[in-house]
Amino acid sequence: MLTKHAARLALVVLAAVPVAVLAQGEPCARPTSLVASFGLTQSDRADAAINGSQYQGRGPQLSVGAAANVRSICIEAFATGGARYLRPVGGGFGSERILEGRAELSVLKPVAWSSDNRATLAVGLSAQVTATNTRHAFGDASGVSKYRLGVGSLGPAFDASYRAMGGRLFAGASIPLVSVVDHPYVAVSSLDPMAGLRVATWSSLRGGNVDLGYERPLSRLVTGTVAYQVNGIRYDDVRPVRTLSQMLTFGFRLTRPTERR
Repeated sequence: MLTKHAARLALVVLAAVPVAVLAQGEPCARPTSLVASFGLTQSDRADAAINGSQYQGRGPQLSVGAAANVRSICIEAFATGGARYLRPVGGGFGSERILEGRAELSVLKPVAWSSDNRATLAVGLSAQVTATNTRHAFGDASGVSKYRLGVGSLGPAFDASYRAMGGRLFAGASIPLVSVVDHPYVAVSSLDPMAGLRVATWSSLRGGNVDLGYERPLSRLVTGTVAYQVNGIRYDDVRPVRTLSQMLTFGFRLTRPTERR
């Protein structure tokens, strides 16, 4: 019921803009383009399926994305991944190495913009998948075990931008309203591949993604970008999980000449 209600609400929002207004332009925050960036991620994690202690560390991150404007609908895709080595916080024991990847697809519709498209706002739906593989070394004779956490979610999203300082400031966010979670309570070496799957709603899994940044044209085709992204979840299960990732990236956007803004 919650999923159906969320879908219906999003459709009402997407249909709320009059056709006559949309005919004035197609003010997606980003033109049709491809983007690639590289940066550094700070991760903080506590997974009770492992031992519940908080682990923290940094590592490199590579991201790619694409944006398209299809009949006044803004479609944005994003994928990122990286490896990090984590150490316990506050005198714990052991260490972790995580491999993490995240992909997101957003379908947005402009709902407000200035007459010169200097400022834009779009809302819609976002689908996201996150997968984390954790290699945990206990630091004693018990050796090394592997754990996994996967989350696929659907929820509302927004995207806004404002032209300033010779470029464009942008902000975006998405919230997981309903999710499918893969979180086995023990090491995965002897588990059935489908063990650990559960459905979670906002009452048990809360979090979101926030993206803040600035981009400035460097040439006729290339735009430089800098972005700060935060991604976190709080999963209140039998063995709860807390994760928070902060990512700072620098990259380039390749834009079609006919759609430069």
